[in-house]
Amino acid sequence: MSVSNISLSDRISGSLFGLLLCDSLGAAVEGQSPGSFDPVKTLRGGGKFQLKPGQFTDDGSMALCLAVALLGNENDTSIIHPSVVQMNLYRHWYETGYLSSTGECFDIGMTVRTALSTFISHYDQAESNKLTGTAAYHGNTSSNASGNGSLMRLAPVPLLYHRDPVNAMNEAVNSSKTTHGSLLCLDSCRVYTALIIGSLQGATKEELLNSDELYVPAGLSNDYWTTKTTSPLEPSVVEVMTGSYKHCNPPQIKASGFVIKTMKAALWAFYHTNSFEEGALKAVNLGDDADTVGAIYGMLAGAYYGVNAILIEWREKCSFQGLVQTIADEILIQSQQRTAAIEQKSASSNKPSLVYRRVLEVYNELAAFYSGTIKRRVLPCP
Repeated sequence: MSVSNISLSDRISGSLFGLLLCDSLGAAVEGQSPGSFDPVKTLRGGGKFQLKPGQFTDDGSMALCLAVALLGNENDTSIIHPSVVQMNLYRHWYETGYLSSTGECFDIGMTVRTALSTFISHYDQAESNKLTGTAAYHGNTSSNASGNGSLMRLAPVPLLYHRDPVNAMNEAVNSSKTTHGSLLCLDSCRVYTALIIGSLQGATKEELLNSDELYVPAGLSNDYWTTKTTSPLEPSVVEVMTGSYKHCNPPQIKASGFVIKTMKAALWAFYHTNSFEEGALKAVNLGDDADTVGAIYGMLAGAYYGVNAILIEWREKCSFQGLVQTIADEILIQSQQRTAAIEQKSASSNKPSLVYRRVLEVYNELAAFYSGTIKRRVLPCP
């Protein structure tokens, strides 16, 4: 399949829809052992949360929260640090079901929940406009807390900052530090940011997954990974990025909650297939943490193959389809504005477009209405 003529707009939309739909695809068999279930062949819903086809889990909700935080809205002001806005939106999702496909937070990882609890206790005792980014960084820095919860939501960062790869790398790290602060998590987000940016730039799969050297997207120096970073990449990250998945198969490939194994499984599915659908099914049929392996596969494969490579019957079932497309369109607009600002050596206004503001306003009004009329669980599922 030729992927050289896909528009940037289609790649951005593909990455967002890919993340959400593969999350939904995998939710049907999340938590089930490989080989213990009927293979997933299309969006079918069900699973331990009894979702409808196209409804996504915490992976998708947190990705949308991250996108909204990065894009801003009509009430945002520049005095509130973006990472604080990000954590506040995660809190909104956690407490009220904001941007949940079901209207409630029905699933949340322990690492995320712990970080949010710490943030909430600090935030409620301080003035938000005086909080720095550090006040939002509560991710556990232990290597034992290297889950996949920051990688699974990453897509909005490389999509928005792809024209400024150096900044994209910094923002990828910042987005992870809010809930996942280990070096394994930070490095995984950085290298995956590079792959998504490369896909947006039209790199071939052979270039992206070259076993001889770590991929470096245009805009970064060729020695970026060895001389331009504050510390060398973690060895296990380098091992995955130089193709440790290429000559493995299950059970060596596992859909584990550990970020390295998750990334390895997603890249395995991407490498061994030639279409979005084929790779998506290969990823989620690993079972176990299938929704997250799916989401991580989907954000990369969607950027690589483009939105039109995703079955239209899948896209039509995606929760918040119109809002998701509006977010994708706004990401494209703001990425172009940032480029213009860089070229003119001026500050980017980060002021959202009228269409985006109005669509988000309608969603927020509906969410507030239903929140007041439908009984929901106060706390998320364990």
